[in-house]
Amino acid sequence: MSYEPGMANSDDKHGHQIQMELFPSDRICNTDNMKCVLFSGSIVSCNLGLTVAHAFKQGDEIAVKTELDKVNDKKVGKCLETFDKLIRQDGTQLNADLAILKLETGICSVGNIVRWPYCHSSRTLQIKFYKSQEIPEDAGVIILDQNGYFQNGYILRTRMNYGDLHNVIEICASETEEVAITKPGDSGALVMSIPNNRDDFVYVYAISTGICRQPNGKSSTIANSPWEVVHEISTSKKSQFVNDAAKIEFTQASNR
Repeated sequence: MSYEPGMANSDDKHGHQIQMELFPSDRICNTDNMKCVLFSGSIVSCNLGLTVAHAFKQGDEIAVKTELDKVNDKKVGKCLETFDKLIRQDGTQLNADLAILKLETGICSVGNIVRWPYCHSSRTLQIKFYKSQEIPEDAGVIILDQNGYFQNGYILRTRMNYGDLHNVIEICASETEEVAITKPGDSGALVMSIPNNRDDFVYVYAISTGICRQPNGKSSTIANSPWEVVHEISTSKKSQFVNDAAKIEFTQASNR
């Protein structure tokens, strides 16, 4: 089995137009190494963003790219901190792969919503951390990919360990179809609960970080629980910017 982080180059043809707004699965780019991932949302306040860490290091500037303007970077902030592997207070290891971002909200607006069932639908759903101790195995999930489409999946394992991966979440297309539901460039995509007709929110179970491929052709999407990571770095005081677990939540949505 091999693991590939799911970032893409900035000249990749995929992506949807961004007009100085940031919403989950909008593409952001490291202006230093030109690697692109997806924005995962903001927490506590609109100017504190999240995404995966493997495209950034502390101090790197962040830009967005529009389909109409692929040459000029639209800088919207910088990377404040990155977290790779954590030792939890119980001594176990946890893959973090999380970057904390400072966003310039005077340049771009930020909203933590998804539109359902299509990216241009009128129904908006707020994203919320799934804070229960264990994510339910066998749960059906959706992932909002780099093209603005929802991919359906199934949580195969919630505590997968393989090589350098520790306590990651493994997701496939279905219980019987071991195929990844993400593609290169989908790092940072939210793994969410399936919406219902009663609630105006969806739970965020995980953030996609890459793809595992097996020699027999099977593959799976690998993701981390953002709540486990931000809760751990908050309670263990590993972060300068995320330091009050009781107040950690995705910020309220703005309209798109």
